[in-house]
Amino acid sequence: MEWGTVADWAMAVLTAAGFAAAVLQLRSNLRDSQNARKQARQDEENTREAMARAVGLKSDWRPNENGGPPNGDGLIPVDIEVLNAGPYPIRNAVLVLPTDDEGVPKEIVYGTILPGEHLIDTYEVRRVEVTFGELTGGATLLFTDAYENHWSSSTSWRGLERALEPPRIC
Repeated sequence: MEWGTVADWAMAVLTAAGFAAAVLQLRSNLRDSQNARKQARQDEENTREAMARAVGLKSDWRPNENGGPPNGDGLIPVDIEVLNAGPYPIRNAVLVLPTDDEGVPKEIVYGTILPGEHLIDTYEVRRVEVTFGELTGGATLLFTDAYENHWSSSTSWRGLERALEPPRIC
């Protein structure tokens, strides 16, 4: 049996080393590609959240000096401002204001709010009183962004968070 020359052995070793290097390079490229896709998904998610944060909500309750209805009719006015400062429209926009009727908030359907649209409205809500901590809080805007993500933006401590379901508009 013949084992071959040194040159044959050298070529075999170099061929095996080249094959191993190619396999390692392919695995490295695959790992880099997976990391790049993962980073792209994270960047897209951050962009979507930034666009959702571009939707501003401001509420200002106007009770009397004792925190109750200013006219004695059981209705407290609240000034609302909604601004879509993002580059895309938002859909299914619903403003939710707390009332004294437990489980039955006042809901105002805005529908679609276009980019740059600034809505200013005053609503009257059935409340016995508004406490000091609620003077600039309590309003929540539910909406769906251009990527079909559902959001809840609140003027309270919750701020912006993802919603599991689209807003109910009817």
